Amino acid sequence: MMESQDRTKVWFVVALCLLVLIGGYFFANWLIGGQPTFHGASPEQPPAPLIAPAAQPTLEKFEDVAQYTGDKPLPAEPSPYVFLTDIEADEHILGDPGTKIIVVEYAALTSLYTQLVHPKMHEFFEKNKDRIHWVFRHYPASNNENDYRSGMATECVAAQLGNDAFWAYLDLLMKQTGSPLPLNILLSTASTVGADTAKLQTCIEQKELYDLVIDDKAAAETDSQIYVAPSFIFLNRETNAMRIVEGLNTLQYMQAVLDDVSR
Repeated sequence: MMESQDRTKVWFVVALCLLVLIGGYFFANWLIGGQPTFHGASPEQPPAPLIAPAAQPTLEKFEDVAQYTGDKPLPAEPSPYVFLTDIEADEHILGDPGTKIIVVEYAALTSLYTQLVHPKMHEFFEKNKDRIHWVFRHYPASNNENDYRSGMATECVAAQLGNDAFWAYLDLLMKQTGSPLPLNILLSTASTVGADTAKLQTCIEQKELYDLVIDDKAAAETDSQIYVAPSFIFLNRETNAMRIVEGLNTLQYMQAVLDDVSR
């Protein structure tokens, strides 16, 4: 029989082996777990080159838009979560509010695209005024103080003189193609439609109607998911069919959208 002392030695060796195995397991796990997780290319590899955005033609006149409109498909019906914020009676409406189709424009006044499309929109409206009424809303660029100021100026003129003066003032401002619409232009142009320029300047500088501009932009983004100026919403009031057209497009394209939403 094995002596007691020999059995003690055997158990000591077994315990030591187990201790080494367990310790080795935890040590190895610590080494593996301590390494950073691999998330992609290793640091020594050069970064992938960025793909340059597609170039668009420089626009100097509205007709240049035909260069990139091409065979652009008509817009599809938007998501059911996209909708047009209700048109209020005191908004800037041109035409008969009883017509079947509403066309709402969201625009930034100092945008060259807005300035180029504005007279063409009048052509479009005159051709279709028995079918549509045109609603103008503001969509100033986030970092463009002149957009906000010019938007407020149109609201201040409307507050002084009414809706007809708003459209007359807007039409004159949009003839300043390429202009950032500084304050002196806003004031001098307003005087030609009969506005009190001293009151207008106070209205602008005190931001008395700033909320009207901001509310338009919030409605564009929150309700209609519009982030481009100018953009146009076509809404059929009878069928609730809706189409959204972003940016500049030919009048032929706009007419095709109108015909599509009118069905």
